[in-house]
Amino acid sequence: MVSTKEYFQNVWDALKTTAIGMRITGKYLMQKPITVQYPDERLPIPDRYRGIHYLEQEKCINCLACARACPIDCIEMDAIRHGKELEWVAFTLDYQKCMFCELCVYPCPKDCIHMGTEFALVTYDRSELNHDLLSFQGMGRGARIRMREAQAKKAAKEKAKAAAAAKKADTEKDADEPEAAGAGTGGDE
Repeated sequence: MVSTKEYFQNVWDALKTTAIGMRITGKYLMQKPITVQYPDERLPIPDRYRGIHYLEQEKCINCLACARACPIDCIEMDAIRHGKELEWVAFTLDYQKCMFCELCVYPCPKDCIHMGTEFALVTYDRSELNHDLLSFQGMGRGARIRMREAQAKKAAKEKAKAAAAAKKADTEKDADEPEAAGAGTGGDE
């Protein structure tokens, strides 16, 4: 059986703990709620946040430094080099493996791969986590123009070289003809 003193002590403890809990509730009751309705509203993201990568494709020289620096080999690059110009085939990043360590960003000599602020990787299919970072495949318009100009210059250079070789051959032939003619006439006398 519980004594009267214990009974009133238990009632007092219950009221005291309830008052402490209600004081904390009351403090937050008058404040503006901090709930964010996620798809419609977003909290500000810090500048150094490491989210989904993005690539400045025009700057990239396909040096493979980022792929070599990746500790878990989740970056795959494929491009065909036409002189100094690149024809992009693929630049994929597998987010099933990526640990967002940012080690791929620092070794890039052209500073063309970055960690973005996008973080939504929600999907029903895991195959969708293999992202292609290219904004275009093949060659960019500027690269195609520069390649055509380089090819035209090379063709003009080859044509000039061939013309110079033909001219040299003609002058050597002309120089050889008088000697041959003089040798034939000198033998008849």
